[in-house]
Amino acid sequence: MSDSKETSQTQNATNESSDSRNELQQKVRQLEETLQRREDELATAEAQRDEIQTRLVETENRAVVDRAFQQAGVIDGEAAMLLLSRRVDLAGEATPNELTRAVEQLLLDKPFLRAAAPAMPPATRTGRDAPNLSARIADAAQRAITSGNRRDVIEYLRLRRTNME
Repeated sequence: MSDSKETSQTQNATNESSDSRNELQQKVRQLEETLQRREDELATAEAQRDEIQTRLVETENRAVVDRAFQQAGVIDGEAAMLLLSRRVDLAGEATPNELTRAVEQLLLDKPFLRAAAPAMPPATRTGRDAPNLSARIADAAQRAITSGNRRDVIEYLRLRRTNME
């Protein structure tokens, strides 16, 4: 009987050992699955971080270029940005000085992107013209009154309007 007791105990120990081993193997599989999910999440997060970093660099570079366009008096910023993007990779690592030089070179090659130099303002009337014009207005008024002719009246009104401008 003692042999059967020992055999029974050995079987119980073996069963318990087998159950423990199965539980441990199941836990190992669960941990490996969890580890795999976490690695996938980490890879996704790193890819998102890299994409955001690239967009940030591009946005900063576009801001530098926009300021350079504004300072240079560019009239069509979108067209200039399109032309510049063909020359320089705005998403790449470029220094502000490199971008500014690229803008300057673009404007040298394509001067039509800049606003034209302001036109000279129209000449103003000098003080010498005023007495002469006043005398002409007085003469035209006198003629319009005495003749009553429509042409004389229109000439008087035209000279008066010119004086008011």
